[in-house]
Amino acid sequence: MKRALLFLLLAADVSAISAQSKLRLGVNLDPMAAWLSPKTNRIEKDGAKPGFGGGLMMEYFFRDNYGFVTGLNLGINGGNLLYNDTTSIRTEDGSVRLPAGSTVAYNLSYVTIPIGLKLKTNEIGYFTYFAELGFRQHINVGSRATSTGNNLNKDMVPKEVNLLNMSYYFGGGIEYNIGGQTSLLAALFFNNGFADVLSNNRHKAVANYLTLRIGILF
Repeated sequence: MKRALLFLLLAADVSAISAQSKLRLGVNLDPMAAWLSPKTNRIEKDGAKPGFGGGLMMEYFFRDNYGFVTGLNLGINGGNLLYNDTTSIRTEDGSVRLPAGSTVAYNLSYVTIPIGLKLKTNEIGYFTYFAELGFRQHINVGSRATSTGNNLNKDMVPKEVNLLNMSYYFGGGIEYNIGGQTSLLAALFFNNGFADVLSNNRHKAVANYLTLRIGILF
């Protein structure tokens, strides 16, 4: 009986260690180039802008080369939009009237929760190559706007931006093993929004960005 109990305890320990090895946590930094893509003819894209993000990564591998990925990130992106018609931008203190031909630079802060699938190769030397694709849920936590002519100057514009946004993403990269389960990571991702960023029904745009991810997994 004692031997059977000892065997069961050892088996449970091995199973726990095996289960733990399937889970990896990490941190990441995400410099990016971001832009807003108009979906109505009343506005036009007027250039990209730099953005930045970072946060936590979590991976769970249900097979040796296939796993689910998620995490929690805080990022700042946005873009520049040219308004072809006279328009009003709502601020915290009221609204600002902008003449036709004005460009508005949007600075948007989001908390992002990704859900994706990661496909990776076996380790080749110290390197592992991977592809990743999935969806991202974005929650707006800050919105500022600056316009040509200084009618807007980093004004808070929460009423002009929808609270929730969704996108899909895909990309790939490389990991370099530095010991055990610890790896350095570098990747390139493209994010394509499919939900309207702006709350004004006359103006519709989606958020896109290209991200260079640098991180470490444990």
